[in-house]
Amino acid sequence: MAIELNGTSKINGLLIHVENEDTTFDVEIPTHKVEKGINLSDHVERQPIVVKLSGLLVRPTKERVESLITKLRKIEEEGRLVTYEGRRIYTNMLLHDLNIRADSSVVNGFKFSCTLTEVRIAQSSYVPPQIKAVTAPVAQAGRKQTVNKKTSPIYHVVKRGDTYIALGKKYNVKWQQLQAWNGYEPTKIPVGAKLRVG
Repeated sequence: MAIELNGTSKINGLLIHVENEDTTFDVEIPTHKVEKGINLSDHVERQPIVVKLSGLLVRPTKERVESLITKLRKIEEEGRLVTYEGRRIYTNMLLHDLNIRADSSVVNGFKFSCTLTEVRIAQSSYVPPQIKAVTAPVAQAGRKQTVNKKTSPIYHVVKRGDTYIALGKKYNVKWQQLQAWNGYEPTKIPVGAKLRVG
């Protein structure tokens, strides 16, 4: 008689029996020369968390096993974000590399393996402008005087991957103007440099 072997692990609420849960926490470290005295943590970038799972997909009937596999494949193919609950809980993960294997030791299911990779979702730095209250115009007698609006320059500290084009879009300035203000060649903008962007 086949029994249902449910582990306490879940992928988006789907019960699975996990035998191995291997998690990788990694960072990208600088492989180029770094100037003495520069803060190394500015050059270390956290990589997405990767969780590799293996275990059993079992249910009392063949139909329920097939239904479970179909649901997992749909999650994988549609690229849906999942929450994994096992030894630890991981959110914002994508399921991929789903592999099932028929084995004579598993009568009512399959052995499986898959990988969950974290998707780091960026938060927008856009702040909507404040809506000003509409007031009636003030009538003034005489000639209108122009106001000299001098503004201070705006600066940006260069991070890895910054380009004149990307910075131009961010600060609404033509990239040629950025190059003229700062003098660096487009392919030789040093990380950590203070660029005028406005």
